[in-house]
Amino acid sequence: MSVALPSVAPAVAMFQETDIRDPRLKALHAYWKGKAGARRMPARRDLDPIEMKEWLGNLVLVEFPTGRFIEFRYRLEGTRIEEFYGHDARRTGRGVEAMTADSERKAVLPQWEIVFDEGRPAYYESDILSSEGKLARQAKLLLPLSDDGEHVNMILGAIYFRPRLELQR
Repeated sequence: MSVALPSVAPAVAMFQETDIRDPRLKALHAYWKGKAGARRMPARRDLDPIEMKEWLGNLVLVEFPTGRFIEFRYRLEGTRIEEFYGHDARRTGRGVEAMTADSERKAVLPQWEIVFDEGRPAYYESDILSSEGKLARQAKLLLPLSDDGEHVNMILGAIYFRPRLELQR
């Protein structure tokens, strides 16, 4: 279980590319835009895991099989994300019930919902406490995907953690 902490810098839902400080997230955003081409957003079928190799451990893929936001399911959660949250918190194949902490649901669900509703990327930075008591700064990029070019049916997220300090439990 992890705990989202109040952010030192505000989250940035509406953002400029220059807001993204992590070069890996900048590169992923450029990749996503390239795959979208003239469309608002690419489809999952446009993405090639071989081309995405450098990001795989930090990716999360969420799907909305019923078309309703609250009925989402984690399709994929990268190994670096699992390591940070703790392997006992694996979410792949699970839904909202995988978010065990109420604080996590309150922090994360609105972030994903903006991308789902508006069909636009979002970028966030916040402090987070891992299951092992490690304080980190997370940078998160959320990218909408759509089979029909209009309605979001998946969100591709990438999360990178920068250690802050170790805290005792």
